[in-house]
Amino acid sequence: MRWQIAHFIFCDQQQSLVDEKQTLQLEPMAVELLRYFCQHPDVIISKDELITNVWLGRVVSDNTVSKLITKLRKAFADNPRQPQFIATFPKKGYKFIATVTRVDEQQTTRETTPQPTDNILEDSLPRVMQTNPPVVNHSDSEVNHAELLPNSLIEKPKRQLIIMLLMIAFILMTYLIWPVNNEARITTSAQALTTDAGDELFPEFSPDGTRVAYLSNIQGNVYLRIKRIADEKVITIDDHGDIGVGPASWNDDGTKLAYLVGNSNQCQYFIREISGLTLGKPTLIHNCTAGSFGKILFTHDDKRLVYAENNGIATPYALFSIHSETGEQRRVAQPDIYLGGNSQFDLHPTENKLLISSPDQQQWEGFYQLDIERDKLTFLFKLNAYVCCAIWSHDGNHVVMMGEHPAYELIRYRLTGKKEGVIYSGTRVIRAPRRHINGQDYLFSAGNKNIDIALLALDTKQQVMIADSSVNEQFSRFSHHSNQVAYISLATGHEEVWLTDLNRLTRRKLTHFNDDRHYLDLRWSPDDRYLMALTLNEIHLISLEDGTFIRLKIPQNEIRGVSFKRNSVIAYSVKVDERWQVHFYDLKTDSVSKAERRWQYVHFSDKEQNTLWLDQQHQLFVGNMNKELVNNLELANYVMNGRQFNLRKRGLYWYWFDSNRQEILSLLSENDSIQPLVKTRISDFDIAEGQLSYSQANQNNVDIYQTYKATK
Repeated sequence: MRWQIAHFIFCDQQQSLVDEKQTLQLEPMAVELLRYFCQHPDVIISKDELITNVWLGRVVSDNTVSKLITKLRKAFADNPRQPQFIATFPKKGYKFIATVTRVDEQQTTRETTPQPTDNILEDSLPRVMQTNPPVVNHSDSEVNHAELLPNSLIEKPKRQLIIMLLMIAFILMTYLIWPVNNEARITTSAQALTTDAGDELFPEFSPDGTRVAYLSNIQGNVYLRIKRIADEKVITIDDHGDIGVGPASWNDDGTKLAYLVGNSNQCQYFIREISGLTLGKPTLIHNCTAGSFGKILFTHDDKRLVYAENNGIATPYALFSIHSETGEQRRVAQPDIYLGGNSQFDLHPTENKLLISSPDQQQWEGFYQLDIERDKLTFLFKLNAYVCCAIWSHDGNHVVMMGEHPAYELIRYRLTGKKEGVIYSGTRVIRAPRRHINGQDYLFSAGNKNIDIALLALDTKQQVMIADSSVNEQFSRFSHHSNQVAYISLATGHEEVWLTDLNRLTRRKLTHFNDDRHYLDLRWSPDDRYLMALTLNEIHLISLEDGTFIRLKIPQNEIRGVSFKRNSVIAYSVKVDERWQVHFYDLKTDSVSKAERRWQYVHFSDKEQNTLWLDQQHQLFVGNMNKELVNNLELANYVMNGRQFNLRKRGLYWYWFDSNRQEILSLLSENDSIQPLVKTRISDFDIAEGQLSYSQANQNNVDIYQTYKATK
């Protein structure tokens, strides 16, 4: 969001405060404070209210608030004795007294009442044009003569002359001073480079442009393919047995490939020589942790590579460098690790610099530059958005990435975080862009793969589709009393909550968000009056009456394992001192308390016998009050899947998704007999009254595309 504050433009997404002289980058808490002031201008706001709504109730002192107010005043060059922006009211609080107006995302100045024509034109020009506008001089005789004419006749030609001169100056400066920048233009065209069955991902052109390497995923089987562009001949690297291969990276002269070989039980990085489509023998350079599905890149030093590795499935990634001949390895300087860690990185086109995309503690994406030679990390900017996979632009002075979820655009940013232009806009959902070798175009994977929701009767095995469309629909959850299923759908182009009536199999849209939020889980309240929805860093409470929502007043952070303890109390887990710990949020008082330190997660159920607890020793217990240890040690391994609960208990039966088998399984406690229920590659499911709701992905092919200019 942007606001015009006096002569400043404040953008909370870019964390910037801009006037005609400079651009200031604000620290995150200053952004939160200024945004709150902009939302509540000309109102006295107490320190307690600021702590509640800006610091979200965290324990901070009055001095902390005062220091941040001082920093904001300094940014505005505001004199506290004669304030123009922030006024202090002793013993009462602060008032934001500057004129504030919300502006459209495409504007650089605020919308006000109509101004004279020449001012409107001046405001529409870039700032470089406003510094020295053309001056129109009139002789005294002209002015005296003009005094005899009506104002309407004199002003019109004068305006036209000024407009014409400004337009001429603008055109001349555009062509003589400004560099031509084709990349910032909107490109509406893309052509397919692959049309194989299945999904083609992670395209990498060889430096000579004759071949493209890419990963091919066909029904869960992963291969590395190399395609020669001239005759479209394709070879497949499949000499590592039935283990997945890819993605890959070329060295600078196109004579070597480095790539990943791995599954849940094995992880290795290899290098092999390649001439045309002829491959040499693979050379193992590193044994990585089993279940670590990272990637590896050659640097511009042919013997030095950078790779990502984690400590196993569902753990965050870190970055390392390795010397291919000596085997020397070291952990490189990198952002602090949160969420999935530092798995997304790109090598500068000409320099040994990495661009690292990394979530921060609040789960928003930050972008960093790593000088590999000096091992020096530099913060570039942060976007408070669900975005991914930034790469360097062709000139190496900008950043290119996908738009917000669901991504239909490729967008170019300056290294300060200022959005500069849309490179491509289409109708397919875009994944991980790469640079084309031609120096101007980009590659990306895109397709219309969709996820549907099915209902399976466990006794008769009859199946009914309850959400079947051409878009993603998932996170289906049974209500407790109303015989409905709630789920998230992209049917409108944005994530919204939908409801299906199981009696009539009719569906309706509950919410009207129309924004770029991204939900990761849903839960019904015990009385079916609310839905709790988990985002990247927030918990929302959605009313079943009208679809409106509120945000729980908790700090933005990685949140896992949400459930209702009762109608007015929500349970969730966040990290405390690097260990997950259960917290409780009281909806009546907006207060937070902690469970005993021993508990990592708790999944409350409407029936006490089905409530599950996992402790810090990874032992599983059941029940609300008299917690009983579960003897089956294997079940504890299935409690969580990312941020969601994966294990369910219904009486004597247990249910979970097995990622290795890609099945939803059940187990009867009395005899430990495991039964497969349904095959699916999507982990999310729910169980109620002998019915299983689950998601299934339709295999609509994802292909690799290349942008191209409309003038070509």
